[in-house]
Amino acid sequence: MAQLSVYQQRREELKQRYVSAEEPATRPVPTRGVDHLALICSDLEATVRFYTEILGMRLTKVMENRDEPTSTHIFLDMGGGNQLAFFDFPEKGPARTVRGVGSMHHVALKAQPEQLRAILATLQEKQVPHSLHGSAESGSVYVRDPDDILVEVTTGY
Repeated sequence: MAQLSVYQQRREELKQRYVSAEEPATRPVPTRGVDHLALICSDLEATVRFYTEILGMRLTKVMENRDEPTSTHIFLDMGGGNQLAFFDFPEKGPARTVRGVGSMHHVALKAQPEQLRAILATLQEKQVPHSLHGSAESGSVYVRDPDDILVEVTTGY
């Protein structure tokens, strides 16, 4: 196994090569941010319950998937003009979670401390396993959704 210093050196080289010294506002980016993330779930109802009842999101749209008529496409309001979308593929059978290159590690959602406290209270009340890093004032809570997707809710500490 390589020495830790090799990884630290690689991180420093990436910073030197790609992190701009310019202020972010002076260097325009050609996009305006994330409109939505689209993920795949195995059980739409369990997914809707988790994201609405546990995380407090609002279901805003339910529609047929344009690419697959037997698939349903839903949208959840994450706040701030951002959405989280899910597809199910009932005709394809159960899929397994694959972790590795090209897969997603986690979804991180921004929250104010009072929002994070409310989510923590709901997780505790409903006895949903979770972990808190830092505090509700300045930290993150991690929880897995019904399909084992890791969701972080953070104050951005």
